[in-house]
Amino acid sequence: MMIVAPNVVMFFKLETTENNENRAFQEVPNFDLNQPIHSLTEFKNYYTENFGLKTTLVNNYIDFKSHTLQETPMPNKVVKGLNGWYFLGNSYNNSLNNAFGNNTFNTEELQEISRRILELKTYLNNHNIAFYIVVPPNKNTVYREHLPYQFKVYESNLSVLKNYLKAQINFEIIDLTRSMIAEKNTNQLYLKTDSHWNEFGAFIGYQETMKTINKDYAIPTVTLEDYNIQVKPVKQGDIIKMINLNIEETAPTLTKKTSSINAAKNNHANPKLFMHYDSFSYNWMPYFNESFHAINYVKNYTVNKKQIEEEKPDIVIFEIVERNIDVLFKKKSLLEK
Repeated sequence: MMIVAPNVVMFFKLETTENNENRAFQEVPNFDLNQPIHSLTEFKNYYTENFGLKTTLVNNYIDFKSHTLQETPMPNKVVKGLNGWYFLGNSYNNSLNNAFGNNTFNTEELQEISRRILELKTYLNNHNIAFYIVVPPNKNTVYREHLPYQFKVYESNLSVLKNYLKAQINFEIIDLTRSMIAEKNTNQLYLKTDSHWNEFGAFIGYQETMKTINKDYAIPTVTLEDYNIQVKPVKQGDIIKMINLNIEETAPTLTKKTSSINAAKNNHANPKLFMHYDSFSYNWMPYFNESFHAINYVKNYTVNKKQIEEEKPDIVIFEIVERNIDVLFKKKSLLEK
């Protein structure tokens, strides 16, 4: 009965527990007689991810570990810090190890990343397009003091890559770590229950990025004086969702006072921007929208030559959060036809 019950629940879709995983449940894959091995592999993967009562059993396990044993139920995914802070664990690209510099690129990886960036930079420069890589730091890096334990801190993965690119191909990453740490006592920059920065943190990142870009351009930049800052409740964070916690949190939010910069924004003489981004960009997009008359947001890190040559942007930005910078090595190429 114990073996059969989950399968009955699965195939007759009897489970009513709400899916709290960050993915949609899949439909049963069709069996292809022409590719039986492939079909069996597909079904095995489907079954592993969707077996009956999975959500119910996982939720009960998480609740028991969290509330009865007072332990972190998935320590490799979620690290409960001090003073109400929650952090990503090592299952997310070694986020925890990266906070202490224990997971750096090797020489082969550095060489390959350098080759790819030089190829991309050369292509864009030949089309009179400026190229920038902007890296927001992990929350684990900025608020390391709230982690539940401390180790000796070595040079971070980001620092190793940044120094290598500067020395080998004279390319400078816009590393936001220093500016974020300098501002963290001014206001809270990241959400306690989420892996992302809040609106205030994103604004600091935007300002620092624009400061670098404006060494080459003269682009209007909004300031904090253009916004009202209020502390408001925010939606439940992505980290605590993984361990079935429901914690109310407030964070500084920015509401624009005026449209004083709109005239500059609508000035078509302003540069055109292509921004390749991850989820960290959502909170700073409104600020960039004020500075550029035209932005194409691309959620990947492959520059399409055909699109570039048709759209003719002036600037291409790769925004890559610190924990994801290995995408520069994992992708086969940063350029495609």
